[in-house]
Amino acid sequence: MENLHQLSIEGRKKISATEAKEVVAFSDREIRLRLKDGSILTALGEGLKITAFDEKDGNFIAVGNVLSVKYGGGGKGFIKRVLK
Repeated sequence: MENLHQLSIEGRKKISATEAKEVVAFSDREIRLRLKDGSILTALGEGLKITAFDEKDGNFIAVGNVLSVKYGGGGKGFIKRVLK
């Protein structure tokens, strides 16, 4: 059975996720997480700050003004695959 994750956004001020494997990149405007299934979760906003990340348990929490969240694949993009 595949691991399912949970994503929660509270009042656009707090974002939490489960099944996080690693923080790929972060700034006060963007946080990118690699989930245990290999996909990438990107949170965009203002004043973003990671307040908790437990690599072992996969729990992640950040605060700030959350503007959007999107998912993307964790593998190579189409152009990178074509232009080896």
